[in-house]
Amino acid sequence: MTSLALILVQVMFASLAVVGRVVLPVVPAGVLVTFRILGAAAALLLLQAARRGPWITEPRVLARVAVAGLLGVTANQSLFLFGLRHTTAVNATILVTTVPVFTVLGSLLLGLERPSIQKLGGIALAAVGAVYLVDPGRLSLGPGEALGNLLILIGMMCYSAYFLVSKPILARYDPITVSAYVMLFAALGVLPIGVPALAGARLHGISAGIWLMVGYIVLFPTIATYFLNLWALKRASSNTVATFIYLQPVFAALSAPVVLGESIGTRTMVAGAVIFAGLGLVILAERAQPESMSMDAMLGE
Repeated sequence: MTSLALILVQVMFASLAVVGRVVLPVVPAGVLVTFRILGAAAALLLLQAARRGPWITEPRVLARVAVAGLLGVTANQSLFLFGLRHTTAVNATILVTTVPVFTVLGSLLLGLERPSIQKLGGIALAAVGAVYLVDPGRLSLGPGEALGNLLILIGMMCYSAYFLVSKPILARYDPITVSAYVMLFAALGVLPIGVPALAGARLHGISAGIWLMVGYIVLFPTIATYFLNLWALKRASSNTVATFIYLQPVFAALSAPVVLGESIGTRTMVAGAVIFAGLGLVILAERAQPESMSMDAMLGE
């Protein structure tokens, strides 16, 4: 079930690129990000209120959730958005695949997980498949793209830190509760960007179809993806959850024949097979290896 949830997360994230291409020419990017975060926060808080909690009251945990929301949602999405303005889609696709690398390095440096040769080998194998698929030879390092590349890279570091920060909270609270608080703090963080974006936007005359797509983006590639990631993070290590990001470029490539009329080449099939083989090693290692540190210790208590 955990693997299926993580696969669905990457399918929905990949669909965002397709739907976003239709929405962004009509709805400004800053407005779309604001709708995503504020809409997700409102929906999850209403759900949390309807189920009558539980509510997080400990200052230490609240501070950790606030950091998670600001890193994993506000900073990650904002840096990616502004970075994409200054770089290419190819560069962005390549840089997204650095998330598992940063997550593994963070967990090992912080002592949150024992090194496993099988797991590290699986992550490396999946990384090779992803790198082969996106072809680093197409990475542009010109002066015009340098700033965008840097912003996206920092955004991926923030997303990796989000996994590491969120993991111990899930030992005490369920994913719906954590998702609601993460989005609440993310919404507070996005207001300095969102309020000016909304104030200067011209949203009159937007068709119902576009608004339905915006609703889809809020419901699936935002609410569902963050909830399922946290649900899986409660049951698996941060390294395993992050490694499934390698599937994102595969699903994006597979959607090309439907959306863009492109053919699926040998590179896509080979890369997909290598990535799935690497994920298989990671999953097997995850089942055989217990976590090395208790959640109370990770929370500093």
